Amino acid sequence: MHFSLTQGHPTGTTIRRNMPVLVMILTLAYAAPTWAQKVTTVEGLTFEQTLVQLANPLGARPIGESIGLTTALEIATQPLSSPSGGMVFKLDPATGLLARVSTTFGPSFAERALTAGEGEVAIAATFSATSYDKLSKFGLNALPLGSVTSSNPANARVGTGDFHLSSKTLTMAGTVGVGSKVDVAVIVPLITATLEAVSTQVDGNGRVIRIAETNTKFSGIGDMAAVLKVKAAKLPGPEIPDPGGLALMLTMRLPTGSRENLRGLGVYRTMASAAFSMGKGPFKPHFSGGFEFWSKSVDLPTATATGGLVKVRHQVQLAAGFEIEAHPKVTLLLDFLGQKIRNGGEDGVVSDPVPANANGISSIQSLVLLPEGILKGILVPGIKVNLKGKLLLSLNALVTTKNNGLHSKVTPVVGLNLGL
Repeated sequence: MHFSLTQGHPTGTTIRRNMPVLVMILTLAYAAPTWAQKVTTVEGLTFEQTLVQLANPLGARPIGESIGLTTALEIATQPLSSPSGGMVFKLDPATGLLARVSTTFGPSFAERALTAGEGEVAIAATFSATSYDKLSKFGLNALPLGSVTSSNPANARVGTGDFHLSSKTLTMAGTVGVGSKVDVAVIVPLITATLEAVSTQVDGNGRVIRIAETNTKFSGIGDMAAVLKVKAAKLPGPEIPDPGGLALMLTMRLPTGSRENLRGLGVYRTMASAAFSMGKGPFKPHFSGGFEFWSKSVDLPTATATGGLVKVRHQVQLAAGFEIEAHPKVTLLLDFLGQKIRNGGEDGVVSDPVPANANGISSIQSLVLLPEGILKGILVPGIKVNLKGKLLLSLNALVTTKNNGLHSKVTPVVGLNLGL
């Protein structure tokens, strides 16, 4: 059997758009499934290639690439811990001695207006472990990858996946006060992603046609960040204790993380933001927000069942919360983080148009990337404890309240911050 193009037949563009559907129909027409095909993904594949091997044979669209991009978006845009030094000291003109500028230790994932001070240096390390629960509205343990409905049970197919996906991130950060009102920080995330998965394809008679499995780990650097923070204004009052004020920030994310292994997005990202904080007593609220510009869009050709591109680009971030001085050595924290990734990232099941005389096939569905953006809401309770000198221990939990991308319910985070 072969295909030829003549007048009156669909255009070349239509043929190309429907090519995945035609390939699937031809495959079903000539398939004679009498036993299951078992596939174990080989070593040396990238994270995305592994997902392609697991998922793409189960539908008519690039399912693996869709799951991969949503995963990369989640990992590359996860909240960065604040690089600001937790304990800030300045010379108190009233006593002539060094004194703490703030009675609290600052937020963990939001920002306050306070800067470290000229010549001050702080280093920090934060570790988080995430076990993902859902991909958009679908559970990862019974993920619908693709299906074919046919009047002939031998040509019907249902493809599902059982995915155990997790990531661990060790974030190293260093902050230097290059002026009395200017901080510069560098943040380096080290990411390990683990995938243990099995995908199966079953025909209309309940026979398993294909099994693919993997158990692999991908490690390396993520997208590094450089941060410039300038205190633009302070509220009326003495500098000790700090009355609060307004800071402007510029954060550059570099494409140092591997896009193929889903540790980065492969684009330059620049966040312009502002932070406002206040409070002279034990209760200190803070607010921040900004827009992140991406140098180019991250594209995937699965916008609709008939073709087109999803062009994911730019995000908006907001944060609001407060610190409470529970004890001179203990700060309690509560923040709410909001993110909006624009123009894509959600996954959904779409139906492909089925050509006439398609061997009894009535519908073909695949899990693809949709043009709807990702909206995140994260609640972050936490505590910071002064262990000794300028050494701080922070314990936090990232609690997902809304996320239509890849997400977990709760991510524990532990960190250490040391002023030098």
